[in-house]
Amino acid sequence: MKMMEDKELIERILKYGDTGCYKEIVERHSGMVFSKVISLVKREDIAKDITQQAFIRAYSRLGCWRGGAFGAWINAIATHLALNYLSREQRYRMEPMDDKRLQDVADDYSDEHEQLLSAMDKAISKLPDIDRQILLLHYYKGKKTAEIATLLGLSGSNVLVKLHRIREQLKKQIEYERNK
Repeated sequence: MKMMEDKELIERILKYGDTGCYKEIVERHSGMVFSKVISLVKREDIAKDITQQAFIRAYSRLGCWRGGAFGAWINAIATHLALNYLSREQRYRMEPMDDKRLQDVADDYSDEHEQLLSAMDKAISKLPDIDRQILLLHYYKGKKTAEIATLLGLSGSNVLVKLHRIREQLKKQIEYERNK
């Protein structure tokens, strides 16, 4: 029996509801997707969950697939899920503090510094998701612009321009928040 192309398998899924074809697609691409996700999240258990979520999401949105390379499409879905996970994890790690720890931190910083941090948080929260993802990858995860470009499907120059614009936008927004 000849091996069907991804496109043929997807056509059978959409036309006949053949779930066996989707199983074949998962088997073909799961290793590649898992490798991409684990390179981002660095935890096997989380990478397995995100990989599974990516295939579930792709299955539910097969009708939206435009017929390009399925591997690139599923990788983009998985990358976005992984980046969303990292973004949520970063927020979670930064938020919870007990009262004593909060008081210690408050004592260590001047009012000026607290005002700056508050303004920065507000400014970052107002950024579009893609800009927050770029910031997270560049400043928190230490990724180079070329890596970010690959992960997000952008050109390297686009990432550089976006980083510059994000920094400028944050400077203006922080200054505005501090002067209110």
